[in-house]
Amino acid sequence: DLVESELFGHEKGAFTGATQQRKGPFETAPGGTLFLDELGELPAPAQVKLLRAIQEGEVVRLGSSKATKVDVRIVAATNRTLTEEIASGRFREDLFYRLAVAVLNIPPLRDRSGDLGVLIDHLLGQVNLEARDEPGFREKKISAGARNLLLSHPWPGNVRELLNTLRRAAIWSDAALISSGDQAVLKPQ
Repeated sequence: DLVESELFGHEKGAFTGATQQRKGPFETAPGGTLFLDELGELPAPAQVKLLRAIQEGEVVRLGSSKATKVDVRIVAATNRTLTEEIASGRFREDLFYRLAVAVLNIPPLRDRSGDLGVLIDHLLGQVNLEARDEPGFREKKISAGARNLLLSHPWPGNVRELLNTLRRAAIWSDAALISSGDQAVLKPQ
């Protein structure tokens, strides 16, 4: 019910804690684009409702029987191989084909080592931008030794793991330059 409430909204009293009506993102983004992350984790009942939302262009809030017309474009991502999930019965084939208008297979970061240097620079810039208004902020740069430590890691957690490692290094490194001496914070958790 929580997933359905988050996606499609709910009516007041639909469940304990539903003290007021809430529209879901399908209703609050008319003509817009929704990004659905970790689509492969979606439980079967929510898959049925998502299929209906896409196919019929309408949603039914949790606790309601009234359908509301919606108009959104969906971009979805998953770390699972949905064709394998379909074969094992964990993902609806009809939903897959409704969503798979354009499929981009992005290999894991460990298979794209050539992208790491650019990602490190970009993500460290993002970390600096996020922290610039924090008290005592010092823009962080990364030394060649620290970069080499990052380049040698296989990154099973992909870009999120790299971003969080850079955030941790920026927070715990005392100097403006994150160096290889900061190995404890440069090691992904």
